[in-house]
Amino acid sequence: MKVIVRFALPFLAVVCLTHCGAPQPPQCHRVPRASRAPANTLVETARTSWQVLADGSRKADWPKAEADYNTAVARLFDQLRCGQGSWQDRAAAMDTTIFPAKRHKADPGEFDALFPATNVKIRRENRRHLTPGIGVALVGWKETTPINVPRPAFQPPTGMPYAVNATLRFDKDGKPVWHFVKRWIDDDFYYAETRRPLAADWTAPNVFYWNMSNLDDLTIQNVLLPGRYMEETGLYFLQPYDPKKIPIVMVHGLKSSPDAFRYIINDLSPEPWFREKYQVWLFNYPTGNPWLYTGIRFREYINAATKYARTQGDDTQLNNMVILAHSMGGLITRSSITDPGRVIYDEHFDKPIDQLEVNGSTRELIRAGMFYKPLKEPKRVVFLAVPHHGSPMANMRFAMMTSNFIRLPKILTVDLLDATLHAAKESAEAGGEAPRMPTSISSLSPRSRGIKALNKMPLPRNIHFHSIVGNRGKGQIPDCSDGVVPYHSSCVNPVESEKVVPWGHGVTDCPVSSEEVKRILKLHLR
Repeated sequence: MKVIVRFALPFLAVVCLTHCGAPQPPQCHRVPRASRAPANTLVETARTSWQVLADGSRKADWPKAEADYNTAVARLFDQLRCGQGSWQDRAAAMDTTIFPAKRHKADPGEFDALFPATNVKIRRENRRHLTPGIGVALVGWKETTPINVPRPAFQPPTGMPYAVNATLRFDKDGKPVWHFVKRWIDDDFYYAETRRPLAADWTAPNVFYWNMSNLDDLTIQNVLLPGRYMEETGLYFLQPYDPKKIPIVMVHGLKSSPDAFRYIINDLSPEPWFREKYQVWLFNYPTGNPWLYTGIRFREYINAATKYARTQGDDTQLNNMVILAHSMGGLITRSSITDPGRVIYDEHFDKPIDQLEVNGSTRELIRAGMFYKPLKEPKRVVFLAVPHHGSPMANMRFAMMTSNFIRLPKILTVDLLDATLHAAKESAEAGGEAPRMPTSISSLSPRSRGIKALNKMPLPRNIHFHSIVGNRGKGQIPDCSDGVVPYHSSCVNPVESEKVVPWGHGVTDCPVSSEEVKRILKLHLR
């Protein structure tokens, strides 16, 4: 039944294809009741606790002093963010000041919203990652633009979340000073020759981003009406590009969006080595298009991003790129890093490309999709529940019916129809089976020409490969399945490691998968 529902959802939801509007960041209309104590009283409480924390002879009192300090600063911050005037005006009203912005320090005014991480509702508290320490964990939010509205290259739609820490320091004579630390850069807090960790909530920014973003609301529309969402095909940087960090590109699968990786990102974010060495790029695309066509767009965006990155500094880390690819995203990735030679073309056509009776735009589409230079930057790829040999579900009657409801973009429809009719004519003349108009679902069939071609193309030897496979517990290897892709299809060789996790097709949600990804990324650093 679950199998049928997985394919039925896109069809059943066709009656609800409009987005009702994204939520807004938390607004502060008034100071919370718990924080209405006089500011000078809270400042003195924080100061007293600070003095205890700075006294090495009073270590036994540090736990209580830290708790009292954090509580006082949290209540002061509520007053700071909820008052009238500018941030500096509100700080001055409580006889404090704000430290100016630097590389590690933020100006609170640079955010469109800045609020306590505790304001974010976390549904799965067992997956919440906190770093206890000094100060108040905050979420900063910088707005961008909604979907289908132009924005700077590689900037995600809606906005960007940031983990921020607020402390009130009493280091010198004079007014206490607010410090807003960019928590994704700084880990520790120094005072009186003592180093302590800064408090952080790594899950709240991640959850808040997906609460605000509407990319994950379009998974059904992206399947059935990919033409309407072509503008949102793109590569998104979750932080400004840093030439000192290795890009890790995440490619989602069918009826999905970049939020398929939300738990992996959540589990990686608390790791100092990850924040120091890696940067996340998310590839988003409408999943109704056949994966061979999406592969064209993927290569275009990776090439554009790497061209931009090379203008920003040394490309050593750029050339150590890692790709995490889930489900159909693995086919897009695998085809993009492998030299196709003539394999893909010969699987579809019997004549040289110059002899095909097709128009010019169709010929160029075929050339881009079947004769291309593979990406050169990726050095390691992790496949997650990828149907390397196709998924038998694509041949099920309901899946084929759903495929018929997919409405491809007009420009793609014309060219694919032209190529499909030509291939049909050749097949008929040869006595073979005429191909159908390709969609994402039909292109996942084990009988599809793209799948057959891909499995004739050996994995490149200059790239390290790993595989994470789901087993929902209804069979033993090799007869098991993740509920969508059987083990024999997820299995690909040669790979350096294969990890079978006790999960269904959504293996990106599995904690064991996150741990395996951590192991692989640490290995990559060596």
